[in-house]
Amino acid sequence: MSIDDRDKESSQIVRRLIRITRSGALATHDTEMSGSPYASFVLMSCTMEASPLLLLSDLARHSRNITEDGRVSILIGKLGTDALSQTRATLIGRMVRSEDENQRARFIRHHSGSRKQTAFNDFHLYRMEMESIHLIAGFGRIETLAATEVTLSHPGFSELAAAEGDIVQHMNVEHSDAVIAISNNLADRVGRDWIITGIDPEGIDLGRIDTESRVDFEFPIDGAESARTELARLAAQAHG
Repeated sequence: MSIDDRDKESSQIVRRLIRITRSGALATHDTEMSGSPYASFVLMSCTMEASPLLLLSDLARHSRNITEDGRVSILIGKLGTDALSQTRATLIGRMVRSEDENQRARFIRHHSGSRKQTAFNDFHLYRMEMESIHLIAGFGRIETLAATEVTLSHPGFSELAAAEGDIVQHMNVEHSDAVIAISNNLADRVGRDWIITGIDPEGIDLGRIDTESRVDFEFPIDGAESARTELARLAAQAHG
């Protein structure tokens, strides 16, 4: 499924867009300009539930703004030629500091270059508590959704978050042939250098040096055991 599969439910489109997004435009209330909007480019990941995660430096202007007023919005979407016809969404809510080590590790897996930044004391992980989402999915499809319509919740997600690192490492090291087979099913993306960079209730993230992609599960998973079952199914299917 691509983010432009507009026959899907709006909540599903937004959630997948959040899951595949690795950067966005963050708008904060600027302390230096009496609360005027201030936009900046940021790297992004998300939690198992699909809440955005940002790694920000205390020295950055947007971080100082968030300290004074946590209300923010993040614009995400597909940029490039004819961008205005592409699906995009504005996420609206509040930024809060996250001390969750599983969330931090997940962000680093999606942005390997950020590992060096986490060594500095002034970099902190933030999680966005979304309140609403403004979705534009092509001409005539403009909707505002509540965050509760988009984010997922299940008791097993915390178990999956704790096991994610081990699952990803196990697949990349012990079952690299399966990862290659799964990635070879991606149209025009055949290659032997793909690795899994994340797993969540709805799919796996794949990356290599020049690009990234995603494979969706047939049905959502709710924990580590169901993740292993679904990965085995994907591998068997890929091997034919």
